[in-house]
Amino acid sequence: MEKFVVLKSYRTEFHEPLILEEDDEVNLGEEEKEEKWKGWIWAENEKGKGWAPVQIFDISPDRTKGKVLEYYSAQELDADEGDEVIIKKSLNGWSWAENIRTKKTGWIPDENIG
Repeated sequence: MEKFVVLKSYRTEFHEPLILEEDDEVNLGEEEKEEKWKGWIWAENEKGKGWAPVQIFDISPDRTKGKVLEYYSAQELDADEGDEVIIKKSLNGWSWAENIRTKKTGWIPDENIG
């Protein structure tokens, strides 16, 4: 696993992250239109709502429903400029990372790390 430095501080936008378990059913909404983050879709169910990567869903033909294929947390990662992070997974312009200083994990935009 590689270490990266946070080039621009990031703060959590959604303070109650969507958590999905394998086989959960969700209603799907709009897909992200911004080019650098294509591949994210709005998902909602009784557990909550939030952005999730399309790769974790078996999506219905009409793209309104999805079945979750793997555990997913939408937890975002707070990080300060200069912090070091270890990337665990990257998808659609975001990376799931651990902040070495705080030991917390979550998603951070790739544009904020280098």
